[in-house]
Amino acid sequence: MKRIFIPVFILTMVLIIAGIWIFQTGSPPKNSGFLSSEIIFIVAIVILFIVSMFFAIKRLKNRKQGLPEEDELSKKIVNKAGAKSFFVSLFLWLALLYVHNHSAVDTEILFGYGIIGMAFIFIIFTVIFNIRGIKDE
Repeated sequence: MKRIFIPVFILTMVLIIAGIWIFQTGSPPKNSGFLSSEIIFIVAIVILFIVSMFFAIKRLKNRKQGLPEEDELSKKIVNKAGAKSFFVSLFLWLALLYVHNHSAVDTEILFGYGIIGMAFIFIIFTVIFNIRGIKDE
C-alpha cells in the first residue's frame, strides 16, 4: 500500500499547491493575457492529475488481483515512451525557442508550456505503446 500511497499523496499535494499558487497571484491586469495562460495551466494540471490518478488506480487494481505492479512489458513501454517523448520534446523546445525569439511572450510562460507539453507528449506515447504494443527489435 505504501507504493501506491506515496504517488497519490504527491499528486494531490502538487494539485493543492498549484491551486494555492494560482489563486494567490491576485487579479490579473486587464489585457495582459495572464488570465488565458493561467486557464490553460489549470486545465493542463487537472488533466495530468486525472491521468496520473487513472494509472495509480490501475496499479492498485492489479495489486489487489495478485498481478505484479510492474512487469517487463510495462517497464519496456515506459522506457520506449520516455525515449520517443524525449526526442519529440526537443522539437517542442525548438518551437518554443522560435516563438520566444519572434514574439513578446514571457519566458516563464513558455517554460510552463514546455514542461506541460513534455508531460502530455510522454502520456501520448505511453498510451500509443500500450494500445499498439512494442515490436521486437
